[in-house]
Amino acid sequence: MKTLLLASVLLSGLVGSFAVPFPPGPFPPAPPAYHAFCKTVWLFASPCVELTTTILQQIQAFNPLNACAQCQYRLVSVTPQSIRANHTSPENLQVESLSFSFKPTVMTGGCRVNAMSTSLGFTSLIDDGQNYQNLYNILTASGLNSSPGFIEMTNDWACLCHGLGTCNNA
Repeated sequence: MKTLLLASVLLSGLVGSFAVPFPPGPFPPAPPAYHAFCKTVWLFASPCVELTTTILQQIQAFNPLNACAQCQYRLVSVTPQSIRANHTSPENLQVESLSFSFKPTVMTGGCRVNAMSTSLGFTSLIDDGQNYQNLYNILTASGLNSSPGFIEMTNDWACLCHGLGTCNNA
């Protein structure tokens, strides 16, 4: 019974996190720009403060100014509840915006991380999994994917080409 309740709470939270509110007004909202993207939810048994620090340190380690020429991650902003960064392709042809938002989970005392990577240029919706790779590389290089209680929730609808990604560290 508890498992069913937890699964329904997680599923409703996952679906709710992808909802996009439309601004009020007399005109219908403009159609969304067609950018490749990836949205995923990570659940951890660790507190959000630990996760914020770990992800921040990994983004800083992946900065080309820190002798990581192929990494190309640059920090944009940090608050206790969120981190924003950019990733640039090694050829400097494509830039993706990354965001991580952190919310404590009530039932486990852990943390829910909503992670998103969006291509900034007008690209094809088929990105060969690049946006998923951006998030996956931070996750695995920091070791968070082997943290106790780690669960990743995404699919090909929320994370375009998720199944096609060939993930490498960098």
